[in-house]
Amino acid sequence: MIEKEDPIISEEEAAQYDRQIRLWGLDAQKRLRGSRVLLAGVGGLGAEVAKNLILAGVKGLTLLDHEQVSEDSCRAQFLVPVTAQGQNRAQASLERAQNLNPMVEVHADPGRIEDKPDDFFLQFDATASFCTLKEALEVDWTSEKAKAGLKRTPVDYFLLHVLLKFRTDKGRDPDPQAFPEDSQLLRQIRDDVLEALALSTDLLNDDFISYCFAEMSPVCAVVGGVLGQEVVKALSQRDAPHRNFFFFDGRKGNGVVDFFGPK
Repeated sequence: MIEKEDPIISEEEAAQYDRQIRLWGLDAQKRLRGSRVLLAGVGGLGAEVAKNLILAGVKGLTLLDHEQVSEDSCRAQFLVPVTAQGQNRAQASLERAQNLNPMVEVHADPGRIEDKPDDFFLQFDATASFCTLKEALEVDWTSEKAKAGLKRTPVDYFLLHVLLKFRTDKGRDPDPQAFPEDSQLLRQIRDDVLEALALSTDLLNDDFISYCFAEMSPVCAVVGGVLGQEVVKALSQRDAPHRNFFFFDGRKGNGVVDFFGPK
């Protein structure tokens, strides 16, 4: 984190954040109020995280996204106006994000996170972004220990493998405009991934394909709430973050926290 002085909570801020201060204490709210956060990606999930952090009362939030607003963006998130199609997604989200809480400094950056130099990130206390999950997801499912835990392993874990492989191969997410072709490819990747893990394809029925083509707002709201809470934990130092995986099944409406990878 960057070095900073202990922030002072004004009377106006104390009134604004009264419920939060009662919940996690004044010191935790001060830490939040002195924190700057970088949020990489303002899709459906990113918009929910942005909302939660802005309402929580961080000092500043920078929305970093090089993507343009598409029809899917308008359906998946609430920060971009329907008239903003073709514009940069971070910049198009700025006005509504700022209106959520005028006390928070909200900025938009239309650049790519991969192009940012290392010192760019030093101005932030926390960065919320997608990360490389390949190593964390590597589990030897032929071991007796892994086999014993297979029944309690969320199906979403294997679905994540399939989607990551699709993105690696195609350089994009499944596209509704290419539903027939992408559906066939998803099915083939499912078979290949599960075979490589020495597992049966029965773990992922073919109906999984219909859930791979868009961000669903209700799911984004739940997962964004959990992710935003984890960032707040880290910044406020009030509670320890999960430091593992949260899987949410939008079909069943339930979630589970679990850990994969080296132990």
